Amino acid sequence: MNFEDNNLTCCDQMLPSIILYIDHEIFENDELRALENHFTECLGCKQVMEQETRNLNKVRQLLCNALSESAPEDLTAKITLQIEDLYNQMLQSNQPQTITEFTYTQTTYTEFTPDGATQIEITSEIRREFPLE
Repeated sequence: MNFEDNNLTCCDQMLPSIILYIDHEIFENDELRALENHFTECLGCKQVMEQETRNLNKVRQLLCNALSESAPEDLTAKITLQIEDLYNQMLQSNQPQTITEFTYTQTTYTEFTPDGATQIEITSEIRREFPLE
């Protein structure tokens, strides 16, 4: 395996860089060129890179599918019933009640672009509502 600087580079030194290569995280042109040259000369490392690429794409696909699933209707119904039961218990107790509502919402948006990049956007909101006195 000859590179521009005529140094030999063994596969053991290349393998840790494969994931960085797949994720487009190698920014040094010399390192990138050396790795791509190695793939053209070493079928074993090229096969490892291609398999890792397939694995990563499968994980991305599974994540995308999982993130787009809604909660089952029966789970939503159970949670709603439990909240209503707790609220009714609070109303029936003889102790004075001050109800303060806290709402916490977190939204995660994940995008996998065709070039292999991943963009994740997380937004959070905490809201507190006080009762009218």
